[in-house]
Parts: sequence; structure tokens; C-alpha cells
Amino acid sequence: MIALKTQAGWLDLLPGTIGIEISNPYFRFDAVPGVSTYPFGLPMSPKNLRDLNFPHVVAAQGELVPAVPVEFYLDGLLWRLGSLVYQDYQPDKRMLQYQFVAAAGDLQTLIEGLKLGTMNLGGVRPLVLSPNEPDYALGTIRNRGFFGDQPMVWTGYLNYYANGAYPEFVAPQPRLVPLLRRVFAQVGYTLSGEWLTDPLITQLVLYSDRIADDYVQLVATQFLLEWHVPQELSPGQLLVELQKLFGLGYDFHPTRREIRITRLRDVATNPEYLVRDPGQLTRATPPLAEGYTLELGLEAGDELSKTLDTSWTKLVVGAGKTPLKAEAGTLHCVEENGQLLPALEGKGAGVTQNLNAASQCGLRLLFDRGNAQLTNGREAGSALALQWAGANGLYAQGHQAWLSFLDRAGREERLVPFRVGDLLSLDPARKELVGPRKYLWEKVSLSVSTTKRLETARFTYRPIRL
Repeated sequence: MIALKTQAGWLDLLPGTIGIEISNPYFRFDAVPGVSTYPFGLPMSPKNLRDLNFPHVVAAQGELVPAVPVEFYLDGLLWRLGSLVYQDYQPDKRMLQYQFVAAAGDLQTLIEGLKLGTMNLGGVRPLVLSPNEPDYALGTIRNRGFFGDQPMVWTGYLNYYANGAYPEFVAPQPRLVPLLRRVFAQVGYTLSGEWLTDPLITQLVLYSDRIADDYVQLVATQFLLEWHVPQELSPGQLLVELQKLFGLGYDFHPTRREIRITRLRDVATNPEYLVRDPGQLTRATPPLAEGYTLELGLEAGDELSKTLDTSWTKLVVGAGKTPLKAEAGTLHCVEENGQLLPALEGKGAGVTQNLNAASQCGLRLLFDRGNAQLTNGREAGSALALQWAGANGLYAQGHQAWLSFLDRAGREERLVPFRVGDLLSLDPARKELVGPRKYLWEKVSLSVSTTKRLETARFTYRPIRL
């Protein structure tokens, strides 16, 4: 039995059923699937109109109808926090049409239209000229083309510490994990998961091509992180690009706004499982085994990409028919005086010297190795490298177990007995023993009633063979 509760109270419901689709958030590379219902009707009762703020009137005025935060109850138990998204209304039936969205779908309603460069990511206290600050690094980067064709007398390095002197030009590089937390805190979400505390991941920083021009003044005031991030990147794109790079999955806590970050390799190899009634098999399709072509992005306009090797940005696995292309990536590294330095040749950003006023760079990650040393991890002995191939590469370290599972997994659809307790305990990372085989579920479809208890659900399963 269904009940919907807004901040103003319980909504009036029409008798009938609501169809729900629950997508496992781990099975797409280019998006994070969520939880949603098919559109359903709500009566235009005085209480509903008041609690939903007369959405049909707002829409008739040509304005965007805001999503309404709501609690979705099943059989008297809170199932999900989410949002009601207005669709339309039917005046002849005195009925409003809404869709309920939760998990990634709810997040999307909150981040729609947001870009990192226009978000309020906060002032990070006075700019401190130290490479070891908690929110940013000041590691050395070589870019001899930073000022374009302008005649400049300078070393060709950003954040270059020479003989203890202050750097000539300062370009703060935001640390990835603190930045992630700031971005999603802006829309009311927290982050959790072991990946966030992995010592290698906490070393990651975002390359920024924008110099803090008047850093003498900034030392006495604040500087804003949103100056030093990819300006056109959305929060959703940020999640998807990290997912592609590191083989991540994003699960959403059902009753609070929390994103749990999981390594997909751990999902594939975890031996734990739940026993599920096999129900009735209704469809089965074989695996395609098409293989994958993996690719990283390089910085647009970097002249070094014309002369240096770029083969490390690609890897073909098996038949290579399924693309997994990340727009994100890293920078080249060059060796100077026995030290590897991140390097590129392209015009930078700032408010002096006729530069681009805003950052133009894409999402390029680097490791902060301490003492102002940045690298892309391709040095000998690195435990994780921002390249696809090799024992320490992104494929072996993050993707191999999961992609091997997907390449060998067909699909089965089953109609199984399913109660509200099963729904509340549904876990996208947990395998299910159905008959003699283990599976991960890819999608669960069900109908819930305003008058009857939940009894069955349709599962789309992927058999796992490792």
C-alpha cells in the first residue's frame, strides 16, 4: 500500500497502482541510472493543490514547476526519499500528473543546469604559498606556451619554487576528494565509501590552467575554488567521468541524501550472496562477448600531443566493439633533470597578459607526490597510473574484473515472489543465488497498489562467472 508525504503532510491518492522501475546504478558507463515511477495521477483536491503549490497554475504562467521533496511509504514503511516531478494535468478528470524519482533521478533534479564554474564552491581561506594545503596543491607544471604569442620573460613553469623563493606564477590545483564533497554539499548530498579514503585517491588533484594573478593580495584575502575547476563541467558529468576512469559505481542511500561510492571490481569479486526464490523464467538471451575499446581524453590544443606518444591513452580488450571513452584524462609528463614533470603547451587563463579570463581546461587529474611534485603516475614503481595498460594501469586496477563479468554475462528475466521487506533490503552490490547460479540484478520492475500489499516483481538478471 502506497503513501506519499511532503513537508506539508500526506497527499491524497487515487485508488489504483503505480509502476516502479529500479535500475541498478552500476550497469551504464555514460550515466547513473536511478529509481523512477511511470507517470501517475494525483487528485486535484484542495489539500493536494495547496501542498503542491498549484503546479498547473505555475506551468500555465510559463514558469518551471519546482520538484517537490517527498517521502514514499510502502505498507507503512519508509521506502525512499525522492522528489515528485510535475508532468501535466487533466482538467476534465481533475487530476495532476506526476512522476516520482529517487536516487540518481532525484539528484538530477537538484543539479539540472549547474556547472562547476558557476557554483559557489566557497572561499578557501587566504591563499597559502605552500604545496601541502588541504584543499589544493601547488605542484610544478611546465607550460612554455601558457602566455601564447606574447613576449614574456619567465621560466616556463607554474608553481616553480627556485632556491626557496615564491613561485613566479601561482596556479592552485584543487584536491579531488575535498572538491567532490564541496560540490555535492551544495545540493544537500554527502559522500561515503572506502574509495574516498584510499591513500592513492587522496593524492589526486585537478589540473587548473588559471593563475591566481594578484596572489600578493590573495594571501591577505580569499580565493574561490570555482575559478580553478573545469568551468563547463556539470556535477553529473564529474561523477560519470570518474566512473569511467576508475571503474566506480554510485549507490544512493534510500532514506537520506548520501552517495556511496563503490569499486566495481569489489562488486564483481565479492563472494557474498542472498538466496532468492527462482520464480518463473520468462526470457533469456546469450552473452555478446564484444570486448571493449578504452580511451582517455587529452587536453585540447596541447601542442605536445602532436609530438609525444599518446598510445597509453587507449587499450583494446577482446573484440573491442564496445567503446568506453572518457573525456577526462591527464597530462603528459616530461623528464627534466632526472624528475618527471606534468607538461603541456597551450594558452592558459587569468585576468592579466591578455589571457583567457576563465579556465579553458577539461578534467585532467594528476597525483600529488608531495614537495610540489605532480605526476600522472606513469613513473616506475607507481601503484596506480593514469593510463589504461599495465599491471598498475586503470584497466587492471579498476575495470578488469567488472568488464570481464559483463562481457560473459547474458540476461535472464524472471517473475519472482517479492514482498516489501525484499524491496527495502534490495542491494545493487549483492549477488543473488537463483537456483544453481549466482546473478547480479540489472533492473527490477514492480507495481505497487494503494490498497494491496506487494507480492511479485520482475527481475532482469546478469549471471556472473568469474
